Order: sequence, then structure tokens, then C-alpha cells
Amino acid sequence: MKEFSFKVNEKFNNYKVIDFLKAQGVSREIILKVKFGGIKLNQTIVSTANQTVKTGDLVDIVLPPDKTNEYITPIKEDLKIIYEDQYLLAVFKPTGVLTHSSKHNKIKSLEQMVLGYIDEPVCFRPVNRLDRDTCGIVLIAKDAFTASLLSEQIKKGEVKKTYEALVVGVPKKERFFIEKPIKRLNENSMKRVCADGGQYALTECKLLSTENNLSTLEIILHTGRTHQIRVHLASENLPLYADALYGEKVEGQTFTLIAKKLELVHPFTKEQLVLSVK
Repeated sequence: MKEFSFKVNEKFNNYKVIDFLKAQGVSREIILKVKFGGIKLNQTIVSTANQTVKTGDLVDIVLPPDKTNEYITPIKEDLKIIYEDQYLLAVFKPTGVLTHSSKHNKIKSLEQMVLGYIDEPVCFRPVNRLDRDTCGIVLIAKDAFTASLLSEQIKKGEVKKTYEALVVGVPKKERFFIEKPIKRLNENSMKRVCADGGQYALTECKLLSTENNLSTLEIILHTGRTHQIRVHLASENLPLYADALYGEKVEGQTFTLIAKKLELVHPFTKEQLVLSVK
């Protein structure tokens, strides 16, 4: 179990416990999980979240123990750790590895690798998700509250995500933006297209190098749509090299797309974190 404490300042004097916790970033979902015996006011378990708080009071929430999905088999093998503390774990996901496990897919997953590393019952909570053939940094929250706070940062565009990609062709400009809506090709397709009626998407690109009609780009995602980088680049006639879905298949190879850097504010220490891989 993990416990979080919040001190009431004058601004929240006479607030209800439930409203005070919401103001601290505690989601409604978490409050529902802890409302029966998991909320304490000045070290005493509250009988109702409608109790009022006073300046100087201490409100604690105690999260219930995590449970691991029974069908997931942990894998004990080397896992490249980029950052770790009591709240966060940042790791490198290799190419060809799923982020999440699936009952119907036997391909190795990062979830299995992380569960093997932590070696205790835990719910796998990746803050960002990478496609199977995309490698790079995946940030994992070690509890539901941390996950909730980081999800809010992402929704507000406060987490900067930088990628590196190898594309076919040479862009006309060294730095350019792609601002096109993205939607599913059709109801039964995993493929996406740029088309009216889709979700807003913005991708920032910078040319790093070019050789033999292949270019390496640095890419900053300003939104997080499914296949966003691949779809946007293909729409500019700059498909990822060896991307069979949005470009041309290259036998025995897969595309090169690396999640190189994540920049965010630590939800508790307020430290600016810059997580990167070479």
C-alpha cells in the first residue's frame, strides 16, 4: 500500500474532504477506490468524504494494494533502466516488443519485463505507449495517483516527447510543421489517414542529416494520435524507411523510430526531468 499526505492551507478552509482531494489532483476514480477506509483526517479514518477540513489539517489517502493480471507471465531479463524513484520508472523498450501484454498475442511485452524486474504484485501503468516496432523511452507510474497526475500533464501538453526517425526522401525545409487531422481509414482498419473530420494533430520536424535519399529527422509530438508520426510523414511523401503500412516494405527490416527524450515536471518533487537515450 502507498500513502499520500496533503496539508490544508487557508485557501481550502471549510472545504469538504472530497473537494479538497480533487483540488490536489486526486481523480474521482481514485477517491471512489479509497472512500471506504482509505481516507484519513488527522490520522483518523473518515466515515464520509463530505466531512469538512480546517486550515492546518492533514488529509491522507491510502491506496489499495495492486494486483497483477493472472494471465501475464513475468520475464526476468536485462531491462535498461533510464530513471527510477519511488513514484516513477523509465525504461528502454526494444524494437519488436509490445508495450502491453495481450491474452491473444504471445509476443513478448514490456509489461512482462517490468513485472519481472519489480518482482511483486503491481499494475503496469505506462504513461506513454509505443508501437511494437518503435523503440525508446517508456515512462511508468508506480501507483494510480502518480499515473493520474502524469496523465493530466500529458493532456495539458506539458510533457515534451522527442523522437528520431529515418525517412525516405529529403524534406524541402530543415524545420517544418505538419498540422493535419488524423482518423482511422475505416472501421475495421488499423491504418490511419490524414483527412477532414479526424482528430487534430501537430508534428514538428527538424532535419538532422541526409544520405542516399534517406533523411534522419528529429520529431517533437505536440499531440499524441495513433501512428501520428508515421501518418504525417507519409502524407508529406517522407514515409519511414521500411514502413510496410505507410511506405514500402523492405524484406527483413522494420522502420526506425526511436522515442529519444521525455521532458516533464516530476509530479511530487517539482524537479524538471529530462529523460533521454543515446
